[in-house]
Amino acid sequence: MLHRNPMATLSPRSVFITGSSSGIGLELVRQLVNLSHRPQHLLASCRDPSSDEARQLQDIAAAHPEVVVVKLDITSDQDIKEAVVTAEQVLGEEGLNLLINNAAILSKVSGVRDVTRDDLVGHFDCNTAGPMMVSKSLLPLLLKAANKSLSHLSCNRAAIINVSSGLSSMSFCIKNMKHPWYSYICSKAALTMATNIMGRELCNDGILVAAVNPGHVKTNMGGSDAPICVEDCVSNLLRTFASFNERSVGLLHSNYGEVIPW
Repeated sequence: MLHRNPMATLSPRSVFITGSSSGIGLELVRQLVNLSHRPQHLLASCRDPSSDEARQLQDIAAAHPEVVVVKLDITSDQDIKEAVVTAEQVLGEEGLNLLINNAAILSKVSGVRDVTRDDLVGHFDCNTAGPMMVSKSLLPLLLKAANKSLSHLSCNRAAIINVSSGLSSMSFCIKNMKHPWYSYICSKAALTMATNIMGRELCNDGILVAAVNPGHVKTNMGGSDAPICVEDCVSNLLRTFASFNERSVGLLHSNYGEVIPW
């Protein structure tokens, strides 16, 4: 279990979030701009900033000049390239402190009889390849931020947080799986494994990489019957991010900071 440090404060100078137009991503933006040590730069990305779904995000950006709304479909290499250019222009030589890979899809196609190749490939493209390609493309900015500080690994220095799922853990899935969502569960398991590998690869560069399971949250994806409201989920996640350190590298954590075994 990760024991939270009650004195730990989340105070990254810059944050980049994917999937920010609704759900957990939108609430992350909302709560980050209200922190006592709020980011100087918050790049909030979504697939279509002009859509009705992104209206609340645009309203937050209008009220908070530190928020920059970025067009980004994480399955599009061109979108990723253009988003990186925007990030470089906004962040400059200070680099990027915290990347939160939140964007994901869940089709709820259930059972081996109904799963299709297109459904599997689509989920792996968005839920696994997308976060990895975004992380790869923003790595130079994360390295710049990491090199600005000689302190220990933290989300204030340089970090990649992948929003995964408890179902990506075999032991958790055995006890808690209600639906055989092959595409979602397998793609999230791959993301959790990628987190473990990236964590061990990048820790010596000063970049912390960890994964979180937000739980079953009351969002468009989680459904109205979910037991966790998005406000509580995100407030817990932010406290957990503040406590991440060298012992968190490559691991999957609950939104309370507990390590979920593989």
